[in-house]
Amino acid sequence: MELTVVEYEKRDKIAYVTLNRPDKLNAMNAAMHRELGEIWQDFQQDPSLRVAILSGNGRCFSAGADLSGGAPSNYQYTGDFPDISRTRGVYKPIVAALHNHCVGYGMWIAMDADIRVATADTSFWLPEPQWGIATIPAAWFPKMMPWAIASELLLLADRVDAERAREVGLINKVVPDDQLMAEAEKTANRLAELSPQAVQGMKELMVRGSNLDYTAVDQLTEFVQNRVMNSEDRKEGARAFGEKRKVEWPDS
Repeated sequence: MELTVVEYEKRDKIAYVTLNRPDKLNAMNAAMHRELGEIWQDFQQDPSLRVAILSGNGRCFSAGADLSGGAPSNYQYTGDFPDISRTRGVYKPIVAALHNHCVGYGMWIAMDADIRVATADTSFWLPEPQWGIATIPAAWFPKMMPWAIASELLLLADRVDAERAREVGLINKVVPDDQLMAEAEKTANRLAELSPQAVQGMKELMVRGSNLDYTAVDQLTEFVQNRVMNSEDRKEGARAFGEKRKVEWPDS
């Protein structure tokens, strides 16, 4: 895997995924979309990895799409975004460490994370309606937050600061600048301690079940729970509990 605008480091059970175009405020170009897609595929398939931390180098997390070259006159929207579509199939947890600007596409990928930690100066902004663009994943937002909050972000195109984002459930925690990565790592290490089969099974249920009716959710739950409850993780968890020792999860 050849990476030029995203850093990808594996440390123990944690994958560190870092947007790395600081001179462009981590604005997202075609290379970044492609590299993130490749990284998420590798992360999902690597059995040694249990959790990822997504962050950005430089002054901000991401200023959104790279518009420095202007909009080409022959532009044709295709809906092809390999990074967003790829994360829909990632059932390992992702922790986002956010700072300063999370704009447009930068906000979209931040919302793809499961647990989000941000600094006090972080703001969230979907400015697309100002430019005659419909925010592409608009249909996702009412599934992640109350309708009124989704409308505030999508229709008004106003910035939302970190404290407001925490109040309405967009992020989990606001921390001082110098504690951002430490807090993200604390969360990631906690996730890495838990049964990978159970954690990934529950995330799979959350992702796949979000658009299903009750009967379909019940069927999906039975399928995933049978897999998890009959796994070596569940057996090891029971043994460790009975023997009053630290659990040692088998490699997935």
